[in-house]
Amino acid sequence: MMNTHVVPCPACQTPLNVPPSASGRRARCPACGDRFIIPTRTDLLDDTVSGWIEQDVDEVIENRDRASDENHASQIRPAITEVEPEAQDQEAGETIVGVPFDSQPAQPKKEPTPAKPKPRPVIKPARRVIQDDDAGSEYPRNLRADPKSPNLVVLKCGSAGVRFAFDSKWLSHEGFRSSMPTRCAYSGTADRTKLIARPMVFADRARGVHTKAEDITSHHDIRSLGDAPPRKIMQMMGTIEGMPSPFLYPMPYYISTRYANKTIHCMTRDRPSGGITAEVVIPDAVCALEWLSRVNGVCGPEFELLERDTSLLHGDRFQELSEVCRSRIQSWCKLRPHEVFQVYLNDADFGRLDEGLAGVIVTDKRVVYCKYHHRGQVLLDDEQASIIAKPGGRYFSLTLHIGEERSRMCKLHKADIPQLESAISKDAALKVEVK
Repeated sequence: MMNTHVVPCPACQTPLNVPPSASGRRARCPACGDRFIIPTRTDLLDDTVSGWIEQDVDEVIENRDRASDENHASQIRPAITEVEPEAQDQEAGETIVGVPFDSQPAQPKKEPTPAKPKPRPVIKPARRVIQDDDAGSEYPRNLRADPKSPNLVVLKCGSAGVRFAFDSKWLSHEGFRSSMPTRCAYSGTADRTKLIARPMVFADRARGVHTKAEDITSHHDIRSLGDAPPRKIMQMMGTIEGMPSPFLYPMPYYISTRYANKTIHCMTRDRPSGGITAEVVIPDAVCALEWLSRVNGVCGPEFELLERDTSLLHGDRFQELSEVCRSRIQSWCKLRPHEVFQVYLNDADFGRLDEGLAGVIVTDKRVVYCKYHHRGQVLLDDEQASIIAKPGGRYFSLTLHIGEERSRMCKLHKADIPQLESAISKDAALKVEVK
């Protein structure tokens, strides 16, 4: 057992066990928190405890006054009772004396019961696009969930559609290449008489002179499907020239004649762990959900999550806009869950190449406008609001009136005014007035 001697605390008189090596060092009492200099054994033998306290009475009073001030500011300092002897104080480099002599620590003054902290609000993290080896996504992300079967990973579900990823090795698997549902990837229509079969083209892997998907697909489109099954359609397409394996094998998707000038976005990226990941964007939510069910099945968690997310998208009319236009619109008009898009009217000062940068959006809930720094919105049920369309040559200048306030909106072509009027429900309080 360690050789110790007894030292009374100058402040509270609690007898404390002190190792001889601690003599002359600053200490802190675990019972009351008072700081003092530990006397040597000789000093204790020469002086009585009461005499030693009397010599240091001024220091004791000063320490007590300081402790009283600190207690008044911070309520009660808890006593330290379970600290190894000679442990170093991290703040002041002091020795913290261990257990009192009678092995029973002095009871600190009872602290007031602190108020129960208010629970923090639960904030759900925003969903983000995941990478192949990324963590934290709500969707399962393992491309190789079953090495014997193909697997689709949902990277993102948004206004542009659903972005999928899969291991490119499955492009050599005939069953996987025939998994795309026979419906338009843009509108979801399943009328075979109006559908064109078109192969997925990963143009970033092309080795020939053709670097655009449109230049390649034009040689492989099947415009009359009849009753041909997907495997027969793949045979009719043949292999894709200028593409390495497995990207030379055609994987058909379907486009209605209305969208014959469009191709779905396909790209690839190399994985650090080896292999190539293929990514495909399916604009139509119904088509995307059916494809996921055909490949992964309907029992997995990703199907339930995608079914929920696609229910929050904004209607077929929004999907009919180009991907570039939708992306631009999202920068100034964030469509809300369950908000149904009605129409987008491009500002008359902006050409077709600039669609989405300015104009008017009408949904089933509100009208949103943007032109340069003029941005705003008005609810359809606002009884004090009206949109005034004032003609000026071939164009109409729109002004939003809400009570006494006036706000410039944008400029529309004359032919767009009837579309604006018809997009706003007849039951809406908001009206368009043509001057």
